[in-house]
Amino acid sequence: MTIEEIKSQIEVINKGIDEKIETASKKWADATREEQKKTVDELKVDFVKHSDIVKKLQEHADKLDMRIQKQGSGERKHKVVELADFLKSDDAFNKFKSGQVDKMTSEGLAKMLSYKVDDMTQALALSDVNTVIPPHNVPGIFYDPDTMFRVRNLMPVGTTTSNLVRVVYESAETLSTYTDITAEGSEYKQGDFDLSVRDAVVYKITNYIIVSEEMLEDVDGLASYIYARMPSKIAVKENQQLLYGTGSSQISGLSTNATAYSDNLADSTVTLIDVLADAKRQLVDDEYTPTEILLHPADATKYLKLEKDSQGRYIYPWIFTNQPMTIDGVRVVETTAVTQGHFFVGDFRRAAQVFDRRQNTVEMVNTNEDDFIKGMITVRAAERIALAIYRPTAFLYGSIANAVAVGSA
Repeated sequence: MTIEEIKSQIEVINKGIDEKIETASKKWADATREEQKKTVDELKVDFVKHSDIVKKLQEHADKLDMRIQKQGSGERKHKVVELADFLKSDDAFNKFKSGQVDKMTSEGLAKMLSYKVDDMTQALALSDVNTVIPPHNVPGIFYDPDTMFRVRNLMPVGTTTSNLVRVVYESAETLSTYTDITAEGSEYKQGDFDLSVRDAVVYKITNYIIVSEEMLEDVDGLASYIYARMPSKIAVKENQQLLYGTGSSQISGLSTNATAYSDNLADSTVTLIDVLADAKRQLVDDEYTPTEILLHPADATKYLKLEKDSQGRYIYPWIFTNQPMTIDGVRVVETTAVTQGHFFVGDFRRAAQVFDRRQNTVEMVNTNEDDFIKGMITVRAAERIALAIYRPTAFLYGSIANAVAVGSA
């Protein structure tokens, strides 16, 4: 077999490879990474088979060519040697990778045979990490908490079947003046009472949201979250109304009805501890028994917990213990329901009462407006309550800054 015949067979083999590559190249752009890799693997197998034939032909060509080389002929190595060298180079790979080769030929095959195998990291080997490796979902929906304190828990709680709670109270009396020692046979001392009524209107506190059926069905824990959060917001507003309701289209709250703190100290070194102790004394003077002092946590920390004497020693040892704070035997309650800078002192257990007309409830319906045809759910929460204040003078309310400033005058 002559060298020309060997070259002819090699060209036939190369043409067959090129035809297979051309067929694959037509689908290459639209193929997935997995399909491209499969094509490369199949062509590798074909190339190995053909390369065996080429190798045998080359061995035969080398024998025939040896004589020519010994004779110093300048004839260059035949095409199969050039192809082998070319396939070992990066030139065709770089051309194909950069798009300079518009279809796969033997040069394209060189690129595929030189295809770099990626390390199997999550970033390189996984098309969607969160799908292949599903995340560990913690059950529930987490949120910043509302205050757990409830003003209503300091007072008796009852129920009413009306929209108005009426309280009859003694508005004036003269018996204190005329009650006295009476001699035998003498006329009894006469006095009188004046009775009035104080009405506590039942008010409604509400909120609502609109949520899709899909949200309720697909979001794990959403229903429980809604049933917890909406009543919680009602309770926070209830706290505000019981303490600070103005009585104008609102609940008439404790601050509106309480007696303003009256300074009796006139001490240049007066502190909040002094003020609260004197407030307790004022209520005791009026024959009440104070049960709680309400303070914002920032005020309790600044004016009570961190209060020190002239030598830097804490006034109260509770800073190092778990004992509840007390001022002259009255429990101090820290709560963000109280506006910072204010304080309440009162006989909460006997001087006022909360009445529920409708307790805090949550309802879900799909019949609001066009909810049904849109697949939406309206969720609403509401309560109806009244605050009956039996003895307004059993509560003292004041500004810390004003109380301390007046005391220091």
